[in-house]
Amino acid sequence: MVAALGVLGGLLLGTSGCSSNKPAPPPPPKPVINQLTGMGPGGHVLAVKIDNVGAAQTQQTGLNSADLVYVVQVEGGLSRYLAVFDSSSAPGRVGPVRSARQTDIPLLASFGKVGLAYSGAISGLLPDLAAANLENITPSRAPTLFSNGGSSPTYISPAAVFAAYPDLAQTQDVGLRFGAAPAGGQPASSAAARMPAASFTFTASGDRWLVTVDGRQAATTDQGPTATDNVIIQHVSVVPGKYTDYNAGHPDNEVFSQTTGQGAADFYRDGEVWHGQWSKPTDGSPTSYTVAGVPMRLTPGRTWIVLEG
Repeated sequence: MVAALGVLGGLLLGTSGCSSNKPAPPPPPKPVINQLTGMGPGGHVLAVKIDNVGAAQTQQTGLNSADLVYVVQVEGGLSRYLAVFDSSSAPGRVGPVRSARQTDIPLLASFGKVGLAYSGAISGLLPDLAAANLENITPSRAPTLFSNGGSSPTYISPAAVFAAYPDLAQTQDVGLRFGAAPAGGQPASSAAARMPAASFTFTASGDRWLVTVDGRQAATTDQGPTATDNVIIQHVSVVPGKYTDYNAGHPDNEVFSQTTGQGAADFYRDGEVWHGQWSKPTDGSPTSYTVAGVPMRLTPGRTWIVLEG
């Protein structure tokens, strides 16, 4: 009887020690893809308003690290950039930083509660910015994050922002799709877009597009020629804004680019162009970009979106 129990105990011990009955290890986690670029990991998100008038065009820094660059019309038909950066690949410095506009609020609504860095805004817009689902980052709120104490030109350190605001929303689906180029593209060596007092040309250079602004080859002070992997010219309605700023005794009539709704869009990648549509039913919805009803696939990388009226 004792011998039998010993044999049984040995069998049980042998069974319990058999590695073949151990649960299989879980598979390694899939890498998280940045949905703003289609490549690399995502991170927390910061949008920065960047000056694009006169001398500021030769003082720009950090643009070639942006995930997205929106080109937005402002008063007088001039242009300003809204550049979007994620914390996994942000540059050391971005600017020159300028003031926010009404267009920024619905444009960023689909990104979640991201940071918006700007130098100020007209008084009427300030309550709207405060009520928006944004972390407002300004020289008056966070002076240590800006250079020159907020005077012009001023720059901001994204790394310092992400350290100071660790709860900013992370990259998420705002409607962009990436992958192999769809059929039906037509050869295109350049793309052009205009605003009443600004012009943009994107010239194919290999699989990228070099940026020309107001007839001058654009370049950053830290990263060389300004370039992008994709260009979207999004045709929008540009209407009078809610507020008027009285600067030095004369009115600056704000304008508002309507990015909620639908309209035509032109897509440029890999030296080709596709003509299609954009649609965004609500401020918080992702923007759908399609060609013949099928999602337009962009090449993984940076995208410039020109909001052309």
